[in-house]
Amino acid sequence: MATSSPPAARPTETTGGLIRPCFVLAELVHFVHPPANAKRNADLPPPTRSASRRDSTIPMSKRYLIVGVTALAALLLYIDRVCISILADPIQADLELSPQQKEMALSAFFLTYALFQIPVGSLADRYGPRLVLTVSIVAWSLVTATTGLAWSFGSLLAIRLLLGLSEAGAYPAAAVLVKRWARPEERGRFSSIVAFGGRIGGAFAPTLTTTIGKLLVGVSVAGVVVAEGSINWRGVFVLYGLCGLLIAVVFWIFVSDHPPVEAEAAGVPTPDRTPIPATPSRPAKPFIQQLGMLVGNRGMWLFGTLQFCNNISWAFLVTLLPTYLKDAEVDISLRGYIQTGVLLAGCGGMIIGGFVTDAVRRRLGPRWGRSVPIATMMSICATMCAVVSSAPGLWIAVAALCIMAMCQDLGIPSVWAYAQDVGGKNAGAALGFGNMLGNFGAALSPVLLGAVSREGGWGAAFALCATCYVVAAISGSLLDASKPLDPNDA
Repeated sequence: MATSSPPAARPTETTGGLIRPCFVLAELVHFVHPPANAKRNADLPPPTRSASRRDSTIPMSKRYLIVGVTALAALLLYIDRVCISILADPIQADLELSPQQKEMALSAFFLTYALFQIPVGSLADRYGPRLVLTVSIVAWSLVTATTGLAWSFGSLLAIRLLLGLSEAGAYPAAAVLVKRWARPEERGRFSSIVAFGGRIGGAFAPTLTTTIGKLLVGVSVAGVVVAEGSINWRGVFVLYGLCGLLIAVVFWIFVSDHPPVEAEAAGVPTPDRTPIPATPSRPAKPFIQQLGMLVGNRGMWLFGTLQFCNNISWAFLVTLLPTYLKDAEVDISLRGYIQTGVLLAGCGGMIIGGFVTDAVRRRLGPRWGRSVPIATMMSICATMCAVVSSAPGLWIAVAALCIMAMCQDLGIPSVWAYAQDVGGKNAGAALGFGNMLGNFGAALSPVLLGAVSREGGWGAAFALCATCYVVAAISGSLLDASKPLDPNDA
C-alpha cells in the first residue's frame, strides 16, 4: 500500500488579481469536490522521502491556473469559430456572395479542422502542449483578424480553410496538458472545465458579436466604413484577433508542460497528499507510427464512431435549430433566446460531467468508469430525439432539446478522459483521431439533416438523430479505458 507524507502547507498565492478570474471556477471545483485520499491512490507510485519539501509540493493554485488559462483559450476558440455564423448575412451582402458560396465558406472550416486533428495532436505529444497551443492561438488569431480584410469569395474561402487548420490542434493539445497535470481520477473534471470554456464562448458568441458589431459602426477597417443600422463585421474579426494575441502571451507566461521535474519523477504528493503519476521519460512515437497504432486499434474506431454519430445530432443545435424554430412559426426575436437557452443547458452538463466520470471511475474502475457515463448519456439523448420526432408541442420539444444538450455535454468529459487514459504519451493523437471523425460528422450534419427534413419532415430528421445516438451509445459501452493504445504504456 502506498504511504502518504505529512500534509504540506499550502503555498502562498502569487497570482495577481487580473489572473484570478481565470481559475475561480476551478477553485470552486476543488472546494466542492476534494481529491481522493491516499488509500484510493494505492495503485500509484509512493512518494520518496528523499525529495526535498520545496520540490515535493506542487502548488494547487498552479494547476488550477493552468486549467483556467486553457479554458480561457477555449472560450476564445469558440467565439472566433461561431461568430461568422452570426455575421454571415452582412458578409454575404458586402462581398456579393451567392447562397451556395456562403454555405461553402461556412463549411470549409470543418474540412481542414478535421483533417489536421491527428497531425497537430501528434506535434503536441512530441514537442509539448505549451508550444503547440501558443502557436495555435497566435495562428488562429491572425487568421481571424485577416477575415476582416476579405475582399472576395476566394479570399474568404482560403481564410476559412486556414482557420480550420490553425484551430485543429487546440483540443488535442489541451488534452495532453490536462493529462500531464491531473491525476487519473480528476482528468474528467479538469477536462470539463476546459471544454466548459468553449461551450460558454459558443453560447454567448451571438449576443457578444452583435453588440460589438454595432458598437464599431463608423470605425474604418480596410478603408470601409459601415453605415448606421448595420454591423461592422470587419471590425469584429480584427478585434477578436487582437484579443487572441493577448491571450497567447498570457498562456505562454503562465502555462508549463509538466509539474516540477523532481516531484513528477518521484511521483511525490501534491499538498493534498495524493501523487500525480510520473510521466514516462520515453518520448511519443513519430507521427507515422502513431497513425499506424490509431488505425490498427479497435478502441480508436469505436471512439471515432462514437464521436461521428453524436456530432451529427449535436451539430443540429448550432446549425439548423433556428431553421427548425422558423418552421415551427416561432418569432425571430424568440429564436435566439431559445437557442442560447439550449446551449447553456449544455454548459451545465459539461461541468456536471466532469464530476460524474471521475466519481464513477473511482467506484467502478477505468473499464466501466469511462464507458458507463458515455453510454448512459447517449441513450438519454436518443430518447429525447425520439420525443421531438413525435412532433410534441413547442415547449415540450424545447425542453427535450435542453435535456439532450445537457446529456450530450455531460458525456464529453468522459470522452476526453478516455483518450487521456488510453493515449499515454500519445494522448494528443488519440483525441485527435476521435475529433477528426467527429468533425466529419459535424460537417455532414446540416447537409444530411436538411435533406432528410425536406423529404420527410423534421420528425424523420430527429428519428435519424435518435438512431445516431443509439449507435454512439453502443460504441461508448464497448470502450475499455484499461487497455492503453501503446502496450508499452501499460
